Amino acid sequence: MRVAFIKPPIGGILGLEMLTFVEPLGPVCVAGALEPEGHDCKIIDLRIDGVEAGLEACRRFAPQVVGLQCNFTTERFRTLDLSRRLRDLLPEAFIVVGGHDASREPDWFHDPSIDAIAIGDGEEVMPPLVAALEAGSDLRKTPGLHLRRAEGFDFTGPAPARRDLDSIPMPARHLIAHYAPHYYINFRKPLALFETARGCPFKCNFCSVWKFHESTFREKSPERVVAELKTIDAPNVFITDDIFWMNVKRGEEMARQIKAAGIRKYFTVQTRTDIICKFPHLIEMWKECGDLAIFLGLESVTDEGLDLVNKKNTAANNEQAIQILKELGVGFTPNFIVDPAWGREDFAQLREWITRMGTYNSGFSVLTPLPGTDLWDSAKQNITTENWEMYDIIHTVLPTKLSLEEFYEEYSGLWRHVLELRFATKGKAKTYFQLGAALATGKVKWASVKKGMNMAKVFSRPETFLVAHDRPTPAPTPTLAT
Repeated sequence: MRVAFIKPPIGGILGLEMLTFVEPLGPVCVAGALEPEGHDCKIIDLRIDGVEAGLEACRRFAPQVVGLQCNFTTERFRTLDLSRRLRDLLPEAFIVVGGHDASREPDWFHDPSIDAIAIGDGEEVMPPLVAALEAGSDLRKTPGLHLRRAEGFDFTGPAPARRDLDSIPMPARHLIAHYAPHYYINFRKPLALFETARGCPFKCNFCSVWKFHESTFREKSPERVVAELKTIDAPNVFITDDIFWMNVKRGEEMARQIKAAGIRKYFTVQTRTDIICKFPHLIEMWKECGDLAIFLGLESVTDEGLDLVNKKNTAANNEQAIQILKELGVGFTPNFIVDPAWGREDFAQLREWITRMGTYNSGFSVLTPLPGTDLWDSAKQNITTENWEMYDIIHTVLPTKLSLEEFYEEYSGLWRHVLELRFATKGKAKTYFQLGAALATGKVKWASVKKGMNMAKVFSRPETFLVAHDRPTPAPTPTLAT
């Protein structure tokens, strides 16, 4: 069968793709599972092609099945609008929506334009679904679906048990080869996403990853990791594992095998500070595989703050890990959660910590109850809006202790503080000189640098965030008749 996967267009209030614009790895992986079964797959990225040109390409392809990925709550309206347009464009096509957000709250996607919502890993759900469609079988016997029927949507039962990751076919990266030069994070371009593990054994209350994967944690073998890395042309690789190096022995063996294979990339990984504190030799081993940068979800500068989000870590570990990374000369990006219940003293405490630790590259997320998380269950009665575009973790959707104007004054002040600290620490001239040197290598594009610097300035102004609270909730296109 012909199967098209379509990535919705850019949207949202601030357009966070300014610094993060990455490939649709989910559809790439699902297509990789379908192609070996003889299906003809196509991936269309409307963020790059544009909506009209992309939809016209889809019409010419004439898919029998269309897959839409809704990973983030902010994509809900765009996904629904797209499904309705596709229903009008391709009335005979079977339209299925998958992704983390759709799996978290499938009922929200119960719309006449959508034939099914896939729950769980797409590689487990989509091949049986497409096979059943091709054979004309009863879809009610295909597990892992919210299936549209005349009387409403029915759940067909849990998806099949999750397989060993090594048994899943390679991602179909050739389907996005023409898009590959466009993908980046920060100033790193071109960039590929790479998954070496799925799931997380921890249960942070603001996160849905562990719920999506039902508290499972699965890893690809070092041999599979090397084999897959050999298929990636991009010099920059972002490893999507929620916690890298969970398995220390595997982390060591991956580094050994990557080095032995002669693979060198600029790797960006995400991990916990307690892992860095216990096993700093992992950092040194991975430095031998190319360049290394680490994203650190520090969340809070106090043990009390960490306990509130069920982080199962300590503030002491956070500080020690930063010192280790500085000593090893490894770049890192700390991120903190800003609670709408904060007073001015809480903002001041975070600014003082950042100054003391010299973490001028810090980022800040507003505590946001996302559907499907424990935090949502405890806080949903207090949410102030169902404008899903505002669930972008840089706007508050909960009541604030300070006035809204004061809250955003303090929040934007954090972004302004780190920008000023960067200039005070490195100097404006040196900062721009380093950016110029990076541009000279050709690995960083001027457009990306310009967007990044502009974003830093935009985030330093409170009105940047306040304006969203005056906007009406987007109205999707009218619901089509069943």
